[in-house]
Amino acid sequence: MLSIRELKARNRIVRRYVGCFSGDYNVQAVSFQPLGFHKNEDRYTMDLWNINGQRWLFLAVFDGHLGSAAAEYTSKELPNAIRRALRTYIYSIGGVLDRNNLASEESKMTKLLEDEIKTFDQNLWGALFAICPSPWDLTEEQGRALAQEHRGLLERICSGTTVALALVNLDEHFMWAAGVGDSSVGLSVVDSDGKRHGQRLCEMHTFKDSQECARVTAAHPPTEQPLFDWEDRVLGWMSVARAIGNYSLKAHSAYLDKVFRHLPCVKGYQVSTYIPKLLTPPYISADPSVRFTDLQSVWTKETKLFLYTDGVDNLVDGWLVFKPREHSGADPIDVVSALLASSIDPQIDRILGHEVIPQWSGKENNRASDVLGNLLGGMDVERLEMVTDMARLKDNSDESWPFHIDDTTIMVWALTDQPR
Repeated sequence: MLSIRELKARNRIVRRYVGCFSGDYNVQAVSFQPLGFHKNEDRYTMDLWNINGQRWLFLAVFDGHLGSAAAEYTSKELPNAIRRALRTYIYSIGGVLDRNNLASEESKMTKLLEDEIKTFDQNLWGALFAICPSPWDLTEEQGRALAQEHRGLLERICSGTTVALALVNLDEHFMWAAGVGDSSVGLSVVDSDGKRHGQRLCEMHTFKDSQECARVTAAHPPTEQPLFDWEDRVLGWMSVARAIGNYSLKAHSAYLDKVFRHLPCVKGYQVSTYIPKLLTPPYISADPSVRFTDLQSVWTKETKLFLYTDGVDNLVDGWLVFKPREHSGADPIDVVSALLASSIDPQIDRILGHEVIPQWSGKENNRASDVLGNLLGGMDVERLEMVTDMARLKDNSDESWPFHIDDTTIMVWALTDQPR
């Protein structure tokens, strides 16, 4: 029985998230930002495609930054681009992709997804160049007028978004996962000994990864070194190594200086400190990681596919939340996987520092909300109150350690929950 205090704390959290159970797709999702819906730059999408009698489930999460324009646009248009390319490809190989031709077509499908994601990002550059081929020639007034006239287009080019997607063939039981940036796709599987464990299905791209740092460092002259600050941000600005959009870090500095800085999405950022550093762009890319996974051997009611944005990573890590200056060291894929169990491993209590429970969402019966609620405090009422404490969340004083809850989006689908 929950106390009145705990009920109030939970209700304050619920009022700040959008929970979704799709009856058509049997997918459960939640997106949370304690400062309110209007501050949430995450997006998610789900769709079911019937292509020549085969069913394909498409799931994706998008973590926007510098505003929500890129995430909003990409969440609507990238799935359409992939669906069209998939349909064309399948008809080109005889109308079906199944286990009879999978061995010869797997790598081609992987490349199709890689190409569609990169082309989608390159089309943003094409749109930018079409309206402004020579930004260095613009006057102040011309740059401001251009930003006003094409605000919607320019905001989705200047802002950025990560992508994590899953494309599942429901009839043949295999899938592809793709990622750009630091959002994640994972699989929660029960082993023969009854223990649940998580599998990461695509790579993350942040500058905390030494390989990403080495790749970017090698692409720029020694005179620009060091490229990264103590927080692993390139040019002191961006910690994500790959993203859709973000052309302030991909295009000539004149775009930021003459055009982008007039956009509302960059107000509040000291762009004048970044412009002199933009010497040899690009500094980030939109190259995706794509991976095929055969699900046949794990296609059971216990296996769950899940996607999430990096708000989950921040909550598991604890550094900016409940454990100041202390990293948990846990892999968020393992933690989310464990939280999807009907009986949760006690080790998760120790990692998070509070007691967790199955079915946190109660009558809502939303697996994604269960994970979110347990990450935000589980049964610890003080922590549940902290995550919606506006004074704490808005305290930017030098004396206090920052308490930061990032936009957090989670999607969960059980493999045997067949869409209608």
